[in-house]
Amino acid sequence: MRTVATAGHVDHGKSSLVLALTGTDPDRFPEEKARGLTIDLGFAFCTLPDGERVGFVDVPGHVQFVKNMLAGVGAVDVALLVVAANEGWMPQSEEHLRILDGLGVRHGLVVLTKADLVDDETLELGQLEVLEHLTGTTLAAAPVVTCDSRSGRGLDDVRAVLASVLAAAPPADDRGRPRLWVDRVFAAKGAGTVVTGTLAGGALGLDAEVLAGGLRARVRGIETAGTRLERAVPGTRVALNLAGIDHHALHRGDAVVLAGQWLDVTAIDVALAELPGERLARRSRCSAYLGSGEHTAWCRVLDDDHRFARLRLDAALPIAPGDRLVLRDPGRATTVAGAEVLDVAPGGRAADAPARLELPLGRRLLATGWVPVDGLAARAGCSGHHATALVEQAGGERIGRWLVDRVTAENLRVRVGARLDEHHRADPSSAGLSISALARELGIGNEALHALLVGAGDTVVERGVAHRAGHGGRTSDTPEGEAMVATLEADPFTPPQPTDLALARALVREGTLVEQDGVYFGARALERARALVVEALKGRASLSVADIRDLLGSTRKYVLPIVARLDATGVTRRRGDERIAGPTSGADPPT
Repeated sequence: MRTVATAGHVDHGKSSLVLALTGTDPDRFPEEKARGLTIDLGFAFCTLPDGERVGFVDVPGHVQFVKNMLAGVGAVDVALLVVAANEGWMPQSEEHLRILDGLGVRHGLVVLTKADLVDDETLELGQLEVLEHLTGTTLAAAPVVTCDSRSGRGLDDVRAVLASVLAAAPPADDRGRPRLWVDRVFAAKGAGTVVTGTLAGGALGLDAEVLAGGLRARVRGIETAGTRLERAVPGTRVALNLAGIDHHALHRGDAVVLAGQWLDVTAIDVALAELPGERLARRSRCSAYLGSGEHTAWCRVLDDDHRFARLRLDAALPIAPGDRLVLRDPGRATTVAGAEVLDVAPGGRAADAPARLELPLGRRLLATGWVPVDGLAARAGCSGHHATALVEQAGGERIGRWLVDRVTAENLRVRVGARLDEHHRADPSSAGLSISALARELGIGNEALHALLVGAGDTVVERGVAHRAGHGGRTSDTPEGEAMVATLEADPFTPPQPTDLALARALVREGTLVEQDGVYFGARALERARALVVEALKGRASLSVADIRDLLGSTRKYVLPIVARLDATGVTRRRGDERIAGPTSGADPPT
């Protein structure tokens, strides 16, 4: 099924044409039938001669109901613009055309209705007038067809041309990311909550777990044109029966999406397309029409040429790059611009945004810096695989859990190498620079820097310290390191507490010192303690802590950590309050 929205001035025959094509009156409310005036959206279905099923969304043409018109055209990509031959081009003909243009609707046709009320010359002049107004818009190439809905004149031509337009229009995209903008909500007897809309972006099946207006729900039923479906495909006009949610919780303008696929955002950067004669103030309050909803938006124009703007919406919505919207001036009740979403996670200074926004999507994403792979699909508006490929093709390099511009990554590696070379020249005996210190200098995170340097080849990261490959400097070989080791070894079993803990920890990482329960020992001192205890155990079945204290000439404060170390390494084993030979001691176990 394909979905087509009508457009055009009030009383130009949109609803009558839909009725003539489908046999269904799209005016649903008694007030509409009594007044002969479409107030809200209407829906009808038919099958064209070529077998194509079409769902029509009929919109009101009166200026007072423009927001309802926008709710109907926001999710479709084929339009049927209606102009009455006896009245010609009118104000809402123009505004509706500009709205379609702003939304990027490129496929459609224009129908000159009420043809029986005018002569052939007037019809010809009407066609020329329509073509003149279409010039320069997205519908400039749209065919113009003449008909009269009451007599049936030209209806077959309308059906044939509509079929050719739909055949030429590309099928609705299936990006695996379904979204349905809700244009109607009601409670059906025996079924519960039902929402309707035009499905876009991906297929949706029964029992799918969805978010509707941000609330969790389950798709209990799917229907189109009175037919129940197991699975709806993009472009289909559908009604969804939702379980687990009350119909009062949902409203026109809400969206139904799969959880985890979209970013719900309030701030977006957009490309502006101001209407002829319109100029947005540098900062202004607008009405933004996105999908089927109307939202208050605070608009900030980002450049002198009015190419880009940043919008802050009054509600968080599932938006993706490429989405289209319309901006209207609420004071003057006029349409002022169309816009295309470029960035759903804008950051940094607004003054820097235009340079980034004029880039293609992949480069645009990379320009934000370190781009997390997790969530990239939602920011790009496509599947995870395609999003990653898009950014990599734009020059992105996978580093850990990020994608980074290759040039940026290489520049960072060069800076790290230069900094390490400088450090090694100034202090050849130093092991290198800690990752945390380097990360602070570069202004990136520790994890990101570590990922950047892994496999870099000429730079090595060991125990949180980076150094150039081939650099053999050890902390224990520095004067400071040698002095600390000598101090601790001078009184091996009652060593003083180091005054420079950072240096002590570096010596522990190298294995020169051993830290046990907050006490730092020389590695050679612990080897001596091991040898003395093992030798003593060869002549005795067990040793007490006091025995070991006397053996080492130490105190309980230091002996307890030493004994704990011997237990942990298997030199001794505890039996009650005594220590016996352990499996790594080499001494015969007691019998």
